[in-house]
Amino acid sequence: MGDEAVAGSAAPPPGFTGIYGRLTDEANGEGLIEATVKVVTGANKQALTDLDGHYKLALPPGKYDLRAFYDVYQGRRITGVIVTKGKATKLDVALSADVGAVQEVVVEARSDRRAEGALLQDRKKAAAVSDAISAQEIARTPDSSAGDAVKRVVSATVVDGRYVLLRGLGGRYATTLLNGALLPSPEPDEPSVPLDLFPTSLLANLNVVKSYTPDLPGTFGGGTLLIETNTYPSQFEFKPRLTLGGDTVTTFRERNAQAQGGFGETLGFASSDRALPDALPRDHRLGAGGESAQQLEGQWESFTNVWEKRTTRAAPNLGLGASLGDTLRFGNQRLGYLATVNYGHRDGVQTGDFARAARDESGSLISQDVARTTQGFSTANLSGLASLGYQFDRDNELTLFSLYTRGTDTRTYSANGNNNVRGDSYASTRLQFITRALSFTQLRGFHRLGLLGDSEVDWQANVSRVDRDEPDTRDTLYSAALNSPDAQLSFPNQPNSGERFFAELGETSTGGSLNLTLPFTSDFRLKVGGLTQVSFRDFNARRFRYLLTEEPVDRTQSPEQLFSPDNVGTSITVRETTRADDAYNAFLGIYAGYVSADYKPVEPLRLVGGVRLEASSQELTLEDPFTGVESDSGGADQHYLDVLPSLNATYALSPEVNLRAGYSYTLARPTFRELAPFIFFDFVRRRNVSGNPDLLETRIHNVDLRAEWFVGENDVLAASAFYKRFQNPIERVIRNPDSGDLGFENAAGADSYGVELEARTSLARFSPTLRPVRVGANLTLIQSQVDLGDSAVVGAQTNKDRPLQGQSPYVINVNVGYERPESGTEVAVLYNVYGQRISEVGVQGLPDVYERPFHRVDLSLTQKLGATQLKLTAANLLNASVTLRQGDVTVQTYKPGVAFTASLGWAL
Repeated sequence: MGDEAVAGSAAPPPGFTGIYGRLTDEANGEGLIEATVKVVTGANKQALTDLDGHYKLALPPGKYDLRAFYDVYQGRRITGVIVTKGKATKLDVALSADVGAVQEVVVEARSDRRAEGALLQDRKKAAAVSDAISAQEIARTPDSSAGDAVKRVVSATVVDGRYVLLRGLGGRYATTLLNGALLPSPEPDEPSVPLDLFPTSLLANLNVVKSYTPDLPGTFGGGTLLIETNTYPSQFEFKPRLTLGGDTVTTFRERNAQAQGGFGETLGFASSDRALPDALPRDHRLGAGGESAQQLEGQWESFTNVWEKRTTRAAPNLGLGASLGDTLRFGNQRLGYLATVNYGHRDGVQTGDFARAARDESGSLISQDVARTTQGFSTANLSGLASLGYQFDRDNELTLFSLYTRGTDTRTYSANGNNNVRGDSYASTRLQFITRALSFTQLRGFHRLGLLGDSEVDWQANVSRVDRDEPDTRDTLYSAALNSPDAQLSFPNQPNSGERFFAELGETSTGGSLNLTLPFTSDFRLKVGGLTQVSFRDFNARRFRYLLTEEPVDRTQSPEQLFSPDNVGTSITVRETTRADDAYNAFLGIYAGYVSADYKPVEPLRLVGGVRLEASSQELTLEDPFTGVESDSGGADQHYLDVLPSLNATYALSPEVNLRAGYSYTLARPTFRELAPFIFFDFVRRRNVSGNPDLLETRIHNVDLRAEWFVGENDVLAASAFYKRFQNPIERVIRNPDSGDLGFENAAGADSYGVELEARTSLARFSPTLRPVRVGANLTLIQSQVDLGDSAVVGAQTNKDRPLQGQSPYVINVNVGYERPESGTEVAVLYNVYGQRISEVGVQGLPDVYERPFHRVDLSLTQKLGATQLKLTAANLLNASVTLRQGDVTVQTYKPGVAFTASLGWAL
């Protein structure tokens, strides 16, 4: 090899002066593992490359000669490499195989998918249109969960801090995969997986696939969210973390609270006092078993007599976490492990105004039932992750992964307002405690067969369990006549007052997938595979209501006085009001097979096309809540066989510029909750929500176009356009304009189309003095149009010309970052906003309910202090409000406040 001088300056890693770079195989560009870079002139020092081929040599300023070498490769000598004080010299070296030593050299490397640059390289090589955010980028934000982080992805928005919308579409149109496996949702009322269950410390990256490929599940609308969790590190690390935080509307202020509790509830485990009393019958309705009056009174009095809200002072938010991992090497074999545990506790206050829109006698839109609502809440999240991987050799690897995450919401509501229909003023409270838990275990394997062109097999098997428990939700309402201002509030003996509600949901899911990749030639690869995933859900609820008898009693007493043992059995009785449809079991089975071809007919053009055959069976059966006997009516039984073709084309104008196009035909299924006729009472909005067992599956045509230019390692410019045609889209509609009750219906069709623009770069392109500054921005513009079809089928919807429910017309993300590696300082300012979207579809002359834009500005400051990292964040600096409007009527509004956090992390 001839001598060659190579020296190029680049932004150095934090606090680093010397030489760094990557050793690769000249033939395929893959990194070389444990290759040697040695300084032969100017110093006596050497370094080994890591699993990705990267190395670094800390050296004082000067001029050096180096040699790079690796077994069965021809060594290479590089001379005249210059190191300047305060800068790093980047030196990438490609080695060619020594043909005299070996006939074939295969190099395996694993990229760090937590890094922004690695994700951009994956995106450039991907078969489909996709966008992602890495753990490196997430670390620059105030985001504490996947629900916060995903909104930084192009065209992604989040509802309620936990449910993702992709290209303005959520719920059934946004599938979530965890390490390639389908996840069930622990929520009975939402089809989306709540992303606040996943702390950001567990994440390697979040990737949104926007054009469909046959190896993905057929449920695909706005896109598929791929959550990849952290895997074991290449060297030992132990990282404890401590976080403290608060916000301007909660911390150190009084908030609504509940009397029940205990230390277990701070960890997410319900107190036994909340459970359905043991004295109550399980096999029959309360009072239907021939019990004596004395026995009945004993059962009534077995309920805990806790009904009233308490107040407490909100404490600062707390977060604790730690991770431990390493890779152990035994010759050519490797054993890697990672264990992570996280705990978080947060107090909150949400005070807002509520009203209901109605028409007066002249037809004008007026505000009714005006109320002031206050919600005090306390949330606890506990999660743990364990990953164990064993690489037998370059051809075989197994990974065992297990995740457990648990979230608890203790919510205490109070409301004061008017009910114009009844002519009452009222004061109401709700005490609610909800736990959500997800356990997920997965075994993954990768094998290179050495047959048919070195074919590869990857597979995974998984089992998961989600649970949601709502023990003893209590509602009370006291009212007085509006035309009697001096009248005292009293117990009205009406529905939604003096009620207790118990509900349990559990869902077990298991399945697996297998993929076989056959590289017949360098230009043609065939991929075949299949998936089976089955889910079993059980839901059961019981309801009880306190009623007045003819025995006189002071109805103005507080509920804990009114429902005391002195009155229960005389002036007060307890009736069970459990409905026949308050229990169901459900089954969803998905069975799929696919074939996909990856073909390069000419060098710049890549075609990836195939077809997926997916059969599904979705059954929901109502049960007797007491005997478990299945009902012959009121359920749902749906079976589909779908053929889902797709084609993606990529034309490389240059190594850095891609033109992409794609078409696919996909589907979206109704969820169990949308099919179940079960009625749930929405306390805040004072209305019922029920399902529809006659809902049909939605079919979707998808077309995507994109041009992308990978300007640098961490820089990209992209422009995209998309079109979607929906058949039978499912929407949430107002069934009764007087009460505001909600249901679900199929519209005849809908169209959605939009454009996406994205840019991220370092300002060093414009001036060397701006090298520390990075900027990024993305804009999504979307239009949609619903085809309602026969109005007799979908109900008397008011607006015949409107966008899809939940569709935002625009989404904007902007971030500006400053990084000074010499001092370990990093600052980021982030902005996010989404356009107004329909929350509920109006009927019978009432307008649609729109959620107004929410402008969010966040600030993050990170400072490295040796082995310690300090991170300070501020979120929602504009103190923006969440507002829902129906015409000129504000139906709900509240301020979440400005939130602050301070966290310390150690790398030991």
